[in-house]
Amino acid sequence: MLSVSELNEQAKSLLETTFSYVEVKGEISRLTKHSSGHWYFTLKDENAAVSAVMYRMNNAKLKFNVLDGMKVVIYGKVSLYTPNGSYQLIAASLRPDGEGELELAFKQLKERLEREGLFEVGAKKTIPQLPKRIALITSVTSAALQDMLKVVKTRWKLSKIFIFDALTQGENAPTSLIRALKRADEYGVDVIVLARGGGSREDLWCFNDEGLARAVYATKTPVVSAIGHEIDYVISDFVADRRALTPSAAMLDILPDEEMFFQYLDRLEDDIKGAVKLKILHKKNQLEILASKFSTDALKARIKLKFSEINNKQTAIKNLISRKILTLNSTLQSLQKAYEMREIFFENTKNLIELRQNGKNVTLEALNLGDEVELISQNTHKTAKIIQSKERL
Repeated sequence: MLSVSELNEQAKSLLETTFSYVEVKGEISRLTKHSSGHWYFTLKDENAAVSAVMYRMNNAKLKFNVLDGMKVVIYGKVSLYTPNGSYQLIAASLRPDGEGELELAFKQLKERLEREGLFEVGAKKTIPQLPKRIALITSVTSAALQDMLKVVKTRWKLSKIFIFDALTQGENAPTSLIRALKRADEYGVDVIVLARGGGSREDLWCFNDEGLARAVYATKTPVVSAIGHEIDYVISDFVADRRALTPSAAMLDILPDEEMFFQYLDRLEDDIKGAVKLKILHKKNQLEILASKFSTDALKARIKLKFSEINNKQTAIKNLISRKILTLNSTLQSLQKAYEMREIFFENTKNLIELRQNGKNVTLEALNLGDEVELISQNTHKTAKIIQSKERL
């Protein structure tokens, strides 16, 4: 003879050994998200229903929001809840039926942020036409960074570039990107470029993070989102002030063309000279008309004096324009020289390493055994630990 508890235990063992793990498709109903973090719900179809549970360690892995009425496919095991003898499905994983998990998560977050107004055109900040200081947020070892720097060298060398290293893939990437974004926003730059090269949907997923989207929206500095290729869309594209098709396209978009800028200066000089000549010609015509009406010596003398004054002013204006152009050219040459000196400095110091401990620069002599430090060069940084110390006598 069996007790009720023994019967239920045997029934539980029979269910678990017979069914093992199964995939079951159905519609979620009566979903309860308990304060413990566990989810309890009913999975049903047109003809039947079964109780189901998804424990916190499993539902925390889902990237989308599960709601009543959602059609899903559950992978899990069949078991029996022995206290009341009811059998249930214990879900190990859950995915949308007919739609990918990442696609659904992207859609849900995009719709929610759009309702909150984070994509409003009226909230977009203006990208300056001639940015003097540009922050690039990307991995310092990435091809995307090298592509952007090549555009800077060939298109416009007068903007100062600041590189903020960040992870651009993986679970820790959103936190790293948000930290870099806040640092760049406080650095006093004119525009921030959030960049990463192409990759799979999973590779780019960190740019669909809700926390990162809200950080981009909250920046005081205009942000350009340059993620992946033309066909790739991420949430940061919609919340940023401008989307670029690729990292290289972002630099082409925000930097002026050096040659076109000099052509503009030439046209401006010609326009100013032309306007001055027309004004002088107009005044000369007026004086000639007056001269034809009056013939007294005094009037002729005054007219001659006016012609002399006009010629003097014309010469002064031409000299002023020439000085302005010379000053501008001198300034541009100085900036070009400063850029070249900076390139030489970076070349001469590319093998030097900076020591930091707890975010502050330290000397090698100040370090002790067991200390952890950051080794920082121009292109990368690593963490090291002092395991041996030799004092020089």
